[in-house]
Amino acid sequence: MGRRAFLGGAVAASAAGAAVLVARPPLGLWPSLSELAADYRTATGEQRQVVLADNTSIDMNTQTSIAIRSSEDGGSGIDLISGEAVFSAPAQSSGQFAVHAANGRIVANDARFNVRYQDNGVCVTCLKGEVRIEQGSAMLSLSPQRQAVYSDRGISSVMVADPAHVTAWQEGVVIFQLTPVSEVVTEVNRYRSGKIILTNQQLGRRLFNARLRIANIDLVVSRIEQVFGARATTLPGGITLLG
Repeated sequence: MGRRAFLGGAVAASAAGAAVLVARPPLGLWPSLSELAADYRTATGEQRQVVLADNTSIDMNTQTSIAIRSSEDGGSGIDLISGEAVFSAPAQSSGQFAVHAANGRIVANDARFNVRYQDNGVCVTCLKGEVRIEQGSAMLSLSPQRQAVYSDRGISSVMVADPAHVTAWQEGVVIFQLTPVSEVVTEVNRYRSGKIILTNQQLGRRLFNARLRIANIDLVVSRIEQVFGARATTLPGGITLLG
């Protein structure tokens, strides 16, 4: 291979690598390109409320990005690009309110519901009224205190949910009940700068209980150390190794 061809290949590889870093930031340390292009976005630890022209209220949790769109039936709607939000959709005579997330959508009229777009799917919890999950030809309706998750594998069965637990973040609280430490770390990382990295798989499977103020979320590290005898190592840039 000639020097010019080698350099050309190296430049192309570098460009491709840069594109991947923009689309999928390592460890989620910065927003993706689609998140940066959102109409509304919350930073790490930030919460905000958005009210649309039709009086639909959207309470956005940390690290959440949304884009406004028109619904197919003439109603209003949004794209949930990432994160979590509570939607309060008033009754609409012109159509229904729709939240598009991943490969499905949630449709509602005069309802309040929580949607969380996470790595393993989209979790939908009905808080008031009725909402309908649509994914391809599959549909599932949810009444208050009911929850379901949809992903590439389809829509799950209906589960019972505690609304106070699901929306505790609106009160500035996170609640863990028999939650694997690996999931605790993932959740806590949504609210703090830097990153907690779990280095012990066995620790990650241990079950953890706690109720923590989001303002004091870093206390979770010392709690896990105390309960399980774990050890934390702090590195520059807000990185904490926990094992």
